[in-house]
Amino acid sequence: MLTSLLDELDALLAAPPEDADEVLARLFPSAYPDDDRAAQEYRELTESTLRSERADRVGLCRADLLPALGGSAGEVDLGDPDAARRWIQVLNDLRLALGTRIGITADDEHAIDPEDPAQQPRLVYHWLTAVQDSVVTALMR
Repeated sequence: MLTSLLDELDALLAAPPEDADEVLARLFPSAYPDDDRAAQEYRELTESTLRSERADRVGLCRADLLPALGGSAGEVDLGDPDAARRWIQVLNDLRLALGTRIGITADDEHAIDPEDPAQQPRLVYHWLTAVQDSVVTALMR
């Protein structure tokens, strides 16, 4: 599942800036929401680099999964602080993208019927939240 989600995020990050949608707007919010001109200038200066950095993190996380997919435990080693930070960032990006796409809000209803196929994206979102929480908890020990 993580590989598929990483592929989707990678494709989203590779989309041309002019194809911006609500998910990209959430991943790259305006630095100057009250000044369109300043926001556009800032975006022109930074967006390419920010997209590239995110795409690089996705690629590195995908590479981290390869040994885990071949092993029986399916564990990713987060002993390296850079790897741990990268995974937290990528998990957050995945949650932002999926949450935006399916309309998750702070007031979202947490009761989900796991038998309802329409609720599967919400189940994935909550699973990503649990994974991110477990990474953060492990790092705090």
